[in-house]
Order: sequence, then C-alpha cells, then structure tokens
Amino acid sequence: MMNVLADNNEKKSSETVTCIICGSPMHFFLSKPFHLDGLEKADYWRCNECRFVISKTHAEMTPATWKKLNYQVHASYQGTEHPPDDDPNWITRLNHQAQMLHDVEQIGLLQPDGRWLDYACGDGRLSAILQERYHRNLLKYEAYMQSREDYLRDSDLVPASFDLVITTSVFEHFFRRSHFDTVESLLSAQGVLATHTLVCESVPDDPTWFYMNPVHCAFHTNRSMEILFRQWGYTCSIYNVEARLWLWFKSDADNVEKRIQEANSRTGSPFYLFKRGFVDYWKCVPVCRL
Repeated sequence: MMNVLADNNEKKSSETVTCIICGSPMHFFLSKPFHLDGLEKADYWRCNECRFVISKTHAEMTPATWKKLNYQVHASYQGTEHPPDDDPNWITRLNHQAQMLHDVEQIGLLQPDGRWLDYACGDGRLSAILQERYHRNLLKYEAYMQSREDYLRDSDLVPASFDLVITTSVFEHFFRRSHFDTVESLLSAQGVLATHTLVCESVPDDPTWFYMNPVHCAFHTNRSMEILFRQWGYTCSIYNVEARLWLWFKSDADNVEKRIQEANSRTGSPFYLFKRGFVDYWKCVPVCRL
C-alpha cells in the first residue's frame, strides 16, 4: 500500500496544473475522501503565487455528474427552514444581506431602478426576503436546482445588461475561469458585483476543514480575490461583517468613499468597511467563518 501511495504522490507531483486566477503553476495540496456516487475522492491543488486552491477532480467531472452532485447536496436544505451543516447562520446572513443591499441603494450607490440579478439563486430565498421586506424585485437565475417560471433562462443572460449581479455562496462552486468571467461579463459598464464566499488568508492544510464539502471545489484567498478584482477593472470595495457580503465598484472611488463615510456616521444602520482594492477583512482572523 505504501508503494502505491508513493507512486500516486510522485505522479501528482509531476503533473502540470495552471492557476485559473493568476496563471501561475499549481502544486498538489491534499486529497479528501467522500465515498459518494460520482465522487469517491477529491484531489486539491494550490497555486504557488496567489494560494488559490481548486479541486482537479471536480474540474474533470462530466457535466452530468457535476449537475447531479449539486442537486443532491443542495436539495437537502433548499426550500426548507433548515440551514446546511457548513452554514448554520444561513437565514440570518441572508436577512443581513438583504438589509445591506437595500441600505446601499438608499445611500445612492446602487441604481434603484436598475436591473438586479440574483445569479445561482437556488430556491430564491434572498430574493424573497428583499421582496417581502423592501419591495425590491430581483431577476433570478439558477442552473442546477429546479427552475421556476419566474427564473431567467440561459438566453436571458445578456452580457452587460445588469446593474447589479449578486452571487451568494457561488464562487466556491466554480472550477473554470470561464465560470467567473461569465458572471462578471453580465454587468453593465458601471455595474456592481455583490459576492459572498469564504475568503482566507491561507486555505487550511486540513481535509477535515468544514468548508471542503462535496460541491465546494474552489477556495479563495485574499490574494486571489484581489487579483480578480484588478483583472476585472474594479476601483474599490465595501464589506459588511454581519452580511458577510462584498460589493465591488467600478465607479469613482472618491464618491464611494464619501458616501460610505457619511453612511457610517449614522446610528442603528449597517456599518461598512471601505478599501481602494479588495477588502481583506478576514486577513487576521485565524479561522475562516461564514
């Protein structure tokens, strides 16, 4: 058995994998057993430069296997009041995200009459909260869960046609660069990207890490997010801790900063962190949390 393991590790070390974020070489990081139909074990690779981690196993899955795996995992909680095991604060966080989006609109940083898209919306819970609490209708798109009559079709995803694209718990499911670029391409010239995903200073070298579940195949670091941020031409970002949500802006950074400073002078309202770049809030937090 030891000889087999040694041979497998030697083979992995000789393989060449290129980072889909920064283009640097990646090296074998770790393996994790799952023993699921379609996913017996996953091999993860880490970028030498930006420390982004991706599952090569997931990237090599057939579309049918990947779709089936996504449905099986997400169907266990979506449409119910039970949060997933790796995200116990799911509903609370969604409520804070809805509050943040409404508030950022109120302070003049989101177009009130703009086209807002909830991309990979799942059961549409965030959209439902925004509608119920703030009377804001979102356009919704979902590729893997059961589609509904009011969901957009693939043909409706016209590039540069949305003023806000919201992705919550989505970036960790992308294993091709085209997946990331497709989402960003949907935004208009001054469109805002809202994203929630787990971001670490360094992904733990631990296969028991709670976030490494069967359908999470991409793990971002502050460095990899900053690189995406710059590659896509954003100028500044804000972050709200309770919502665990970033908003990326391409508009004038001075204006965004001024409005955020004014917003943060209020009492009883969401507080925002601002940065000319990607807000690396979790940089000094030893354990990444959702």
